[in-house]
This record gives sequence, C-alpha cells and structure tokens, in this order.
Amino acid sequence: MTVSKADEALGEAERLWMAGEAQRARECFRRARMLYHQDHDADGQATALTGLGDLEARLGHIDAAREAFAEARVLLAPGGDQRRQGALLTRLGELAHRSGILGEAAACYAAAVELFDAAGDLSGEAHVLKRRGHIERDEGRQDLALDLYTQALGLYRRAGDGLGEAHVLRSLAALHDILGQPDRAHDGFERALELFREAGDVLGEASALTGLAHLLRRAHSLAEAASRLERAAALYGQAGHLRGEADIIFELGRLSALAGETEPARRHFLRAADLYERSEATELRRKALREAQSLG
Repeated sequence: MTVSKADEALGEAERLWMAGEAQRARECFRRARMLYHQDHDADGQATALTGLGDLEARLGHIDAAREAFAEARVLLAPGGDQRRQGALLTRLGELAHRSGILGEAAACYAAAVELFDAAGDLSGEAHVLKRRGHIERDEGRQDLALDLYTQALGLYRRAGDGLGEAHVLRSLAALHDILGQPDRAHDGFERALELFREAGDVLGEASALTGLAHLLRRAHSLAEAASRLERAAALYGQAGHLRGEADIIFELGRLSALAGETEPARRHFLRAADLYERSEATELRRKALREAQSLG
C-alpha cells in the first residue's frame, strides 16, 4: 500500500512529538493538514488537527488546542462519525474544565455521552464519566467523584477495556489517597500498574508510579518514593515525554534537597531545567533554575 505525503507528514509529526521536538511536530501536523486538504481528504485533515490539538493541549496552549479541535469537528460533521465527534467533544470539555469554565465542560460532556451512547461505545461513555469525576474531585465533591469513577469502572469492565480500567483505577486510587484511605489507594495504584504493564502503556505506568510515589512520600517512606520516581522518570524518558520526565526529575530534586543531598539535588534541578526548556515550559525552567541556585 502506497503511503501518501500527507501520511508521511503525519507520521513524522507524531515521531517528533514523542521525541520532544514540539515546534517541529507542530509544523509537521500543519503540513499534514495542508496535504490532506490538497488530497480532498476531510478525515485526514481532522486526524492531523486532532493531533495538533493534543500537542497544544499538552503544552498548555488552550486556545490553540480548542481551535484545532473545533476545526476537526467541522470537518467530521458531514460523515456522521459519532465516536470521533464524541471524542472531540470530550477533549473540548477537558479544555473548558482546565479553563475553569465548568458549565461549558458539562455541556460538552453531556453532548459527548449522547453520541457515544448512540454509537454503542461503552468505553467512550466511561471516559466521559471519568472526566466528570475529575470536575467533582477538583470542586471538593469527593462523594460524587467516587460515584462517577465507580460507574466508569463498571462500564470499562463491561467493555473489556483493560486500559480504560487502569486509568480509572488510578483516579480512584488518587481519590482514596485524598480521602485518607492509604491502604485502598496503595492497592488501587498497584492494580492500575499491573493493567498498564499488560497493555504496554508506558506513560500510564509512569503516571501510576508517580501517584504511588506521592503516597509513599506522605507515609515518610522516602527511599521507596524515590525509587518509584526514578522508575517513572526512566519510563517518561523512554517514551520521549520531556515534560513528564522533567516534572519527575524536579520532584527527585526536591526529595534530594529534603534529605540534605545538595549535589544530587542540584543535578536534578539543572536536568529538569534543560528538559523544561526543550518542552517550551519557560516558567518551569526558571523555577528549576531558582531551586538549583538556592542550594548555594
């Protein structure tokens, strides 16, 4: 099967993103979109725009992400693809949540659920329930968050979606941690880790390890916490996720500083600063440099 120039550009964009080359990835996503447009391929354009939106969202560029997702929705509208429309509405809901526009987030999630229900997509419905749970958690309504996460878990299991189950188990574990239930939180993180490993989801495994490390740190098991963070940093590095790797190495710097290990802490902070610079996180780079300088 012949690979088109548009497909090549899209593949290169995804490769560059994983390698942490955000600006070059952005340019390739835009080039892919242009080439799909020249080929009169609306689905291809929507795919490129969705990738671009995901990139911008990861970098914290909310307006740019929203614009890309909205354009993708327009392109998909004539085809009536309910699953993809639902996925885009879910992304838009997440952006609204991050912007503090909770009414808009709720409206996006409600519309997404209708589309996923019409398409018979249990995993899609579960994903929206999980996102709604995040809103309730962030608003301090932990009982409602627990109920929504539990509903999502049931749907993921009905769908046989082990990866989705892993994601919601991680969210439940974090919630149990907030509720002062460390044993349940620990069990949840460990089960999520098993499922992420079974699915080969390196980033999911890294995020679950990070949650487990935070739990261990609060239990004053600093050596165990550091061990989990080091493994998480390695996984983020393996995946080319510069921002994730930087965040974890910054935390390792804080742990080293807390233990009075000045030189390891300085190395961690300087390494984090370098990774933040490469991932266009300018303010976080400055923060890491300040931490390094404060060590004397």
